[in-house]
This record gives sequence, C-alpha cells and structure tokens, in this order.
Amino acid sequence: MQITTTRTGYAIAKALSEFWLPHLQKTEDLFKHLEYVDASDKEIRKEALRLELLAFDDKLAAEVPRFWRFKEYRRRTIVTLLGEITYLRRIYQEPSGICHAYLDEVLGIRSRMKLAPDAFIWIVKKASDVSFRNTAKAFLERTGAKISHWLVMACVREEGTLILEEAYEKACGKKKDTEGALPLSSETLFVEFDGVHIPLQKTTHSPRKARWLYEQNRKKHSFELKVGCFYAGKNDKGARVGCAHFALDAHPSYFWPLFNAKIASVYDTEVISTLYSSADAAGWCKAASLDALAKASKATHHLDRFHLNREIRRAFGGRTSKASHFISLAYKRKTKRLIRDLQLVINHAKGKAKERYLDLFCYLKDNLELLEAGPGPSMGTMEGTNAHVYAARMKVWGGAWSRRGGACMAAIRAHLASGEDLIVPPVDNVLYDDYQIARRLAFEESRISGKWKVPESEGTGYEPPRGEIVLSTHLPSHLYGILNYT
Repeated sequence: MQITTTRTGYAIAKALSEFWLPHLQKTEDLFKHLEYVDASDKEIRKEALRLELLAFDDKLAAEVPRFWRFKEYRRRTIVTLLGEITYLRRIYQEPSGICHAYLDEVLGIRSRMKLAPDAFIWIVKKASDVSFRNTAKAFLERTGAKISHWLVMACVREEGTLILEEAYEKACGKKKDTEGALPLSSETLFVEFDGVHIPLQKTTHSPRKARWLYEQNRKKHSFELKVGCFYAGKNDKGARVGCAHFALDAHPSYFWPLFNAKIASVYDTEVISTLYSSADAAGWCKAASLDALAKASKATHHLDRFHLNREIRRAFGGRTSKASHFISLAYKRKTKRLIRDLQLVINHAKGKAKERYLDLFCYLKDNLELLEAGPGPSMGTMEGTNAHVYAARMKVWGGAWSRRGGACMAAIRAHLASGEDLIVPPVDNVLYDDYQIARRLAFEESRISGKWKVPESEGTGYEPPRGEIVLSTHLPSHLYGILNYT
C-alpha cells in the first residue's frame, strides 16, 4: 500500500525537522529530545486527524439525502491509540424525527461506543495476555486515555461473541469464507481434542481472608472447556504445520458441528485421505463425530500418549522400571501380554497398591480398542497446547471466570493461536434498523392521514408555544474556529 509520494514525504519530514530543531539546540540532550518528539508527534497526528474529519464532513454534506435537514453541530470524543480526539460533525434529521450523524455512519464510528476500532483490537489482544486491570493501565500509558477494567471486559466479551457467532454461521452455511482465501490442501490430517477445566467464579463472595487461608479453604469450582486442534503434520524441528485451534463451552452435540465447520473452513476435506485423531478416555472424546472428514478413506483414533503414560506411572508410583515395561508394551501394541503381565502383578499385590493396579486394569480394558490402534504418529501434544494456549491465561493463580467470560476468552486465545485476525465490531446501520423502519412507516401513515402537523398554541398557562416553524442551529463551516470544541 502506497502511503505517500517521495516528494511529499520529504517535504513533511523537512517541515518537522525545522519544527523540532530549536528544542534540540536548546536542550542538547538526545533522550529529552526523543521524549519531546514522541509527545509532539502524537499531538500533531491527533490535530491532523481532527482537521481531516472536519474536512471530510464538509464533503459529505453535499451527499446527504434531500429530505434530510441540517439540525446542529455536536461534539464527539473517540478514543484511539493516539489518545482522545474531540471533533465536530453535522447532525441531520429525517422528517420522521430520526437523527443521523452522517460522518460517524460513513466511517463506522459506533454511536454508543467511544473506542475506535484500532483501540478496540489493541485492548482485546492485550487482555488476552494480561489481566483486565493491567490492560487498562497499559492503555493509559500508551495513549494517555483512561479506561476502566469493566470496559476491557466488555470488549473481550463482545469480541468472543463475534468469533463464536461467525463459527456458528459457518456451521449453518449462512456465511462463506473470505473471497480469495483458498483452503489448505493436505492428504493427511492430525486431529487432537481434549477438555481443560477452568476455575469458575462463585456466586457469593466470602469475607476477606489472608491469601494462603483463602486458597486453602475455598471451594473448588470449575467448568470444562472442550478444545481441539488440527494440523497437516510437523516439520523437521517438530513444529506443527498449518495448525488451527478451536474452543467451546457447550454440550458435545454443539461442539462437534462447529469443530467440523472450523476444519472445513481451513482445509479442503475432499483431499484428505488419511486421518489420525488422538484424545483421552473421556466419554465425549470417545464419541467423536468428525462428520466433515467422513470422506477420509482411512481414519484411526488413538489414545493420547500423555494420559496413557500418566495412568501407568500413577499406578506403579516410584517403580519406574515396571512402569517403563508396561509403557513399552502399550507402544508396541502387545495388548494381550500387557493384560497378562498386569494380572500377574495384581495377584501378587496387596493393600492400596492392589487397588491402584485394579484401577489401571479397568482403564486399559475400557480402552483396549484404542490400545490396539497404538499411539498416534508424532501426536500427543494436546496437553501442552492446553497449557500454553488456555491455561497460561485462564488458570493463573487465584483467578476465576464466569461461564460467558471464560468461553469468550478461550475463543479469542484460540483465534489468535490459529494466526487469524480479530473481528472488527460491525457499525451501527441506522438506516436499516428495524425500529427506525417501523418509525418511518408510522410517520408516513400519520402524514397521509393528515395527523402529522403540530397544533399551534399561544403558550397560555403552562403550555409552551408551538408551531410548524422549526428552528435551526446551522453554522457555516468557515466559523468553526469560533467554537470552543477543544
């Protein structure tokens, strides 16, 4: 994208250098001068943007519909990454009484949101890594505009809702992928899915206690996020190629259609001929429904390496040699010898050790079909994905989430981990709003019936004077300078 020509850019740079040179000569300190340059540059850009909005509003004045009348000028303050910008714009009124800030509608500035799109996206990205309060502090340090952590939370919830709505529309076929973005092509696809438990906020707050006592006595509440990822393979360094993530806090009957739609939006499912899936022994994971990949000629479901190793090592405790023996049998798919050797260990065990071996025996018998398939090739990284993508932000020490806030944050983290851009909130389309359309129709019916005129009065008693003359507060554009809008 070409921003400016070389000659114009040189002229601007030369004017700025002449503007900053006296300060450098006065201070003779590069550090202080760089701080001055940064602050003045931000103020110059803010002033230039404000003047640009005023000039653009003047040009839009010739394009408004003929039946709109000019009503007044109003100030508007928006928060951008440059800081707060206050500007004037024209307000127009329809015959039905509906008012329009035409400049805001054309530029996509929402009527009930002071954040500009760039500030909104920056806040959501920052909040996906640090707490809401620290995000508000970082935004104040960057822009000089003060926002609350409640506004940060509202931005996160709105962005997460937009991401989940987009996934739902793709699953229902209401929205197609972006034009020009071709799906990836791979004959082999690896799919992993698992659940991650997120601390849940309590409905009532207990009296304030010492941190160590609070952590020791608090009730353990959590909810399970169903998460999954899929990729085409791994490179020489072991990094996953073409990896995408998805997370949802819902019943499996809702998770699988949306997960299938996510896979179909990234990969061409008709090309896939081999599918490897890996998960733990949870009930919803066993009942995996990968309908989007039904055309795959070969599909194999494997038991996750992490969970298999954990169950075997937990049963044998510190006896690493025994645990390694059974792990090697499981990897070599020698299920009959694995069960036979474990039965011999159970017969010679006593007490709590025997109970642990029996639990392991039941675990292996329930997942015998998955054991015969063997561990997936270069799979078993879902636990690490959960730790880095979700738990690193959502399971911090002492933190807890609501169901809605946790689902929105997980959707944002998965969206960013997949390398996708965040969704900019849609603009307010006043012209096609259902309420405004009904209001226009009601006005037209009243006008046709002759009931739309305002009755005249003399203003006797407590009755204000009324008439058909409408007062206007029009102010020509060349008189902008006399207004105190800063």
